[in-house]
This record gives sequence, structure tokens and C-alpha cells, in this order.
Amino acid sequence: MIRVGSGFDVETRHLIEDGILLSDDAAVGEPIGREEELERLQACLAPMLRSQPPVNVWLWGPPGSGKTALARRAVEGMTSSTASRIGVYVNCWQHRSLYSVLQAIIDELKVLRAEAQDTNFKLERVRQVLRGRPLAIILDEIDRPMPKQRDEIIYGLLSLPKTGLICIAGSTQPLAVMDERVRSRLNPLIIELPPYSREELEAILADRANRALAPGSWSPSVIRQTAQSVHGDARMAIQTLRRAAAAAEVAGHDKVDKRLVSQILEPWHKILQEQRRANLTEDERAIVQMAAKHAPVGTTRLRQLYAAHCHNAGRQPVARRTFSKYVSRLEASGLLDMASRPMTPGGRLVRAVTA
Repeated sequence: MIRVGSGFDVETRHLIEDGILLSDDAAVGEPIGREEELERLQACLAPMLRSQPPVNVWLWGPPGSGKTALARRAVEGMTSSTASRIGVYVNCWQHRSLYSVLQAIIDELKVLRAEAQDTNFKLERVRQVLRGRPLAIILDEIDRPMPKQRDEIIYGLLSLPKTGLICIAGSTQPLAVMDERVRSRLNPLIIELPPYSREELEAILADRANRALAPGSWSPSVIRQTAQSVHGDARMAIQTLRRAAAAAEVAGHDKVDKRLVSQILEPWHKILQEQRRANLTEDERAIVQMAAKHAPVGTTRLRQLYAAHCHNAGRQPVARRTFSKYVSRLEASGLLDMASRPMTPGGRLVRAVTA
């Protein structure tokens, strides 16, 4: 609330008390909805406590599924158990060559006398500084460099003794097209992060709101609305909450308004839906098409329609389990709308979302 007093005195109530806690990459509390994945990741890093190299990991999932925060949390947790630093972070969207990645690692480790403009020299300087100590390197956005550069980055870093890589990507496709020699050397444990459920997002947002916003400045209904509107994307949920709180401050409101949340999300929904449609696989696109053509349709009938479509197109349909997984992902991304309760015996009713 903004109140104007005598003269130029202005009293302002700030709704955002700690904006850092409303940044999507802030490490806040215990991870919600990612407990099992964190345990698996920590198990891959555990050999470092015995001065052994960590197990390589391919950590993948859609945007906003918590990949970067989870990797950072796992490495930071291991660092707190030892006196020396055992992890570094590199964003491969910014650093797309082995030379550039090594420079980022050198900067984080504060390696001296590594100014020579030579990749092999920089590798050797990092080896000298590590002196046989294990190191975990988080390679965020590893799917962004070109395939040849990506192979060079991974192969070059794995030449460092006792070094393990946590490769973060949006899918496993870059791993599938990797040079066989590089993929064999990497041989990662694959950990998938699915989109957050609505309940998980509500818990995440409520936790952030409790920590970052002024008491009484938000309501469970605002949290619920935001969680329902972002289709499992925690990054967008947190950014939306921050922007709505900032807009409420500017407008002089005491609370975050649900209308502000709607105004912030509305222009993005159509853009995101078009982007998701453009990124669908051939099978996912066929499922959405059948759902749109025959809606409402039970999941059992939808699979039959999809299989018939594949037969007419001369393609092999995916297995039943994979089909169910695709339908769940399409629902999470907002392209399919499914009834909360199953039909009998046709499964849950499905509709394609057209707007």
C-alpha cells in the first residue's frame, strides 16, 4: 500500500521482502517433489568422499522441472561433507567449446598461470591444481553446443582424472546421436525429471511465498491459480508470482491479486502452446490429432485410434506403456485435457486443448 502524507513523505508497504528467494534458481529449503531423484544423484557423487571419481549422470527433463537446482543442491551437499571444493558449474549455452568450458572451470577454481591460449595447456593446469582430487562438473544446457563441439567437451573433460560429469539437457536425443566412443566413455546414469504435479507446484510456491513475501500479502487461491496455469513449469510459476507481487506493489495493493496473475500469464499461454506443438514427436502429434478429431474419447479408444492411424501411415505404433507416458506428458504440457476420474471400461476421457 502507498499512502501520501504531508509534503513529500510517502509510506510504502513492500510486498516482496526478499526478491532473491523469488529467483527460480535460488536454493531454498529441501527440494519438493524431487526427493528420490536427489538421493540417486547423491549416490552418484558419494564415491568422491572416498577420493574416487563420481558416476557420470545425464539429467534431463522439460524446462522448469528443477534440473539445475537439483544438480547444484546435490553437489553443494557433498561439498559440505568435505573440506575441499569438489564441484563446478558451467552453462554450455554461454560456453559452447571445450576451450570456453575450460576457461569457465579455471575461473571457478581460481587456477593461476593458465593464461596461455591453448586447450591442452589449460587441461594440464586443471590436472595440476586438482592433484588427484575428484571433481564433479555440472554441464548445464549441454544440448546447446553443436554435436561435434559437445563430443569434444565431454571427451576432453573426461580425460581429467577422477572427474565426473552431470550433463543437464532437455532430452536424451543428444546422447543418442553422440559419437559412440564418447558415449561409451561417458556411460551415464540417466535420471529423468518429469513436470511437477499441480500439488507439488502449490507446495513450492507456498514455501517461496512464506519466505519471500510480506505476511498476509498472498492467499492460497493465488498459489492454486498460478500452479494450475503453468503446466508443471516451476520456473514460470515462480517468475509469475514475483511479477504479480511486483505489479501489486506498483499499483499500491495490499495483496497479490488473482487478476494480475491472469494478466501476466495470458499472453504467454498461446506462445507456449504453439511452441509445444512445434516440438511434438510424430507419435505425440498423432495422439493430439486423434483426440481433437474424436473428442471426448476414452484413453482405451484413443490408443485404438492412434494405432489405426499408424497402420494407415505405414508406421509401427509405440508400446502401450510408452503411449500412456506420452498421454501423461501431453496432459502436463496443456495440450490434452483429461477427466480426473476414469471411465469404465474405457479409461479417462480425453480432449485436445485448442486454445
